[in-house]
Amino acid sequence: MTDSTSYFKPPLVQGIIRVLPLPLKWRVFALRAYNMMLRMMRSEYLATTYFGARIHCNLRDLVQSFIFHFGVWEPDVSSVLERNLAPGDVFVDIGANIGYDTLLGSVRVGSTGKVVAIEASPRTFSLLQRNLEINKTSSNVRAVNLAISEHPGKISLFEISEHNIGAATTVASRGGTLMTSVEGLPLTEILMPDERARLRLIKIDVEGAEPGILRHLLQNLSLYPKTMDLIVEVSPSDDLQAWADLFDQLKAAGFAAYEVPNEYDRAWYISWRQPSPLQPIETLPKIQRDLFFTRWPPRHE
Repeated sequence: MTDSTSYFKPPLVQGIIRVLPLPLKWRVFALRAYNMMLRMMRSEYLATTYFGARIHCNLRDLVQSFIFHFGVWEPDVSSVLERNLAPGDVFVDIGANIGYDTLLGSVRVGSTGKVVAIEASPRTFSLLQRNLEINKTSSNVRAVNLAISEHPGKISLFEISEHNIGAATTVASRGGTLMTSVEGLPLTEILMPDERARLRLIKIDVEGAEPGILRHLLQNLSLYPKTMDLIVEVSPSDDLQAWADLFDQLKAAGFAAYEVPNEYDRAWYISWRQPSPLQPIETLPKIQRDLFFTRWPPRHE
């Protein structure tokens, strides 16, 4: 596993901003100003992540700008991926966006493992493919341009923000502008038998559509290995009762829940130094959180 001190090895300017002997709010201001200056020259740059992957990043996009400036996205989530994936494993990335977690998983599972990267948006899927190509992942990554759903059929996809393509959602109640309709299939119909047999970890981040995926997974849990873990973005405000029921069902199925620290502001990223211990929880959080579900003690090293 990568040592935690290597998570942030940003380019020179970003590194200097991060350690400037100034109050945090001024370092945040300096980073914003630097980002704006770069955007004035051009919007897209090639970033290098802490694990060595290269990713095309448009600095007008929230996720991509953070990857460019810090070399990491959701650092504590990245740590969970690292700790729970090993050579030969299968990792399923549902809501792959431009491919950050997919590429991290590709490095961890190695040539004998497999990553199934699933992204519903055709526009974002083309960006995912471009990043997979420049990292030469064809031997261990299978990219799928579909939405994961409880039942086969067409699903509407809505754009929430032009500055965060990862916020696109199939949940109409979140608002947004209709982008397109996409094909939806249950996960059991997408995974190949060998992929399902070696499945170690599923990450689900699909902007509010997680409940349907989890319901179908729980109904078909016997098809998956008992060593399979989940990382899920949980958004109780979308449907509190549905999430409460799923949380109880996961516990009844033997899954323990752990909260993964995660924030989306520059100040937190500038201050971040190493992963925090996962915190076990017994009740559903009231607000959006990233949760790790496992039927085994989580790996801390």
